[in-house]
Amino acid sequence: MSAARPRLPALLKEYPFGVLVLSLLLIVIGAPLTSGMGRDVSFMRGAGSIAPLVLILTLASAFAIWQTARNRAAFIVLGGLVLIFLYLSTVFRHHAVTAVHLIGQIIFLIYVIAVVTRVVFRAPIVDGNILFGAASIYLLIGVLAGFVYSLIELVVPGSFSVIPPNGHALEPLAKPDAGWLIYFSFTTLTTVGFGDIMPASEISRSLAVLEAVIGQIVLVVMMARLVGLHVAQVSSGNHHNAVVFETTDESGKG
Repeated sequence: MSAARPRLPALLKEYPFGVLVLSLLLIVIGAPLTSGMGRDVSFMRGAGSIAPLVLILTLASAFAIWQTARNRAAFIVLGGLVLIFLYLSTVFRHHAVTAVHLIGQIIFLIYVIAVVTRVVFRAPIVDGNILFGAASIYLLIGVLAGFVYSLIELVVPGSFSVIPPNGHALEPLAKPDAGWLIYFSFTTLTTVGFGDIMPASEISRSLAVLEAVIGQIVLVVMMARLVGLHVAQVSSGNHHNAVVFETTDESGKG
């Protein structure tokens, strides 16, 4: 045990995108459970139910792309605003504050996706960190779509409907929320489509179809890119593992 401890910081530094993937997997697993927490714990209702997962994702994003982000000031501002409005939406539970938080979260995730995509597609070799980065792009799209669905449901209530289990009426709190809609997003992204949550408006149906199509395109393009890099890497005899980071300024200093 003592010999493994010094290796952990080096491992985290070598695979920063791995931390991001772990946080995203936590959201995939935890999002469907948040509605139950909202029923049992009063301060976890509304935006508060998904708040712990959003906090973990924001911190993991900061760790993952800190060494790759060219404009750290923009990242600090976006991430800070997300956390501030997350707190406000949890405390005040007002539709306007929740809407601002969702918009901020959407902008922040788009920024993170753009940074990670740039790193993955500009990488000269395929290593473990790049593979984690490619996986995180796919998972980030699912979380992003879930927040977009949440914003649509907030602005136009009834855009999504939940099929009552076993024909029983739903409880008052058992309605589409951020956690449920992130779950719906991943069933749509992976084209599983269980059918327990249904898009019930034109805009929600259009976006659900768009997400399903984008998910397949991302998989194909990402696989083609990674395979192409691997073939070029093998052909050139470059088999060593290296973590690829972009410089944060023109001088090349981190």
